Amino acid sequence: MATGLFSGSGAKKRFVDTPIDDQITELRDEIASLAHLLSQRGADASKDVRTKAHNAREHAETGLQDLIETGEQLFADLRSRYALTEKQVRHTVRDHPFATLGAAAAVGLLIAALLRR
Repeated sequence: MATGLFSGSGAKKRFVDTPIDDQITELRDEIASLAHLLSQRGADASKDVRTKAHNAREHAETGLQDLIETGEQLFADLRSRYALTEKQVRHTVRDHPFATLGAAAAVGLLIAALLRR
């Protein structure tokens, strides 16, 4: 990198002694160097952000897949429990029809009493 205005006292003295055209050229070179450095850092930061976003997306997709699989498994388990409970209720109703009617009547009276209040 070329010596600049802020490089040190020796550079300042040399900067003052050099012709204006040389100073302008040197400043242009320093500005170009700074622009290149900023561009490079911006590109590196952009690459970092893209990498982090990609990693976050992969993590989210993996979590979503796990959630879907767990949900499907819970749904299948719930379906099988519902089928088993349905069989048990049907079996109980067939074995004890009068007790079932009495229980249904009691539940109906309870609901009616609660709704009157």
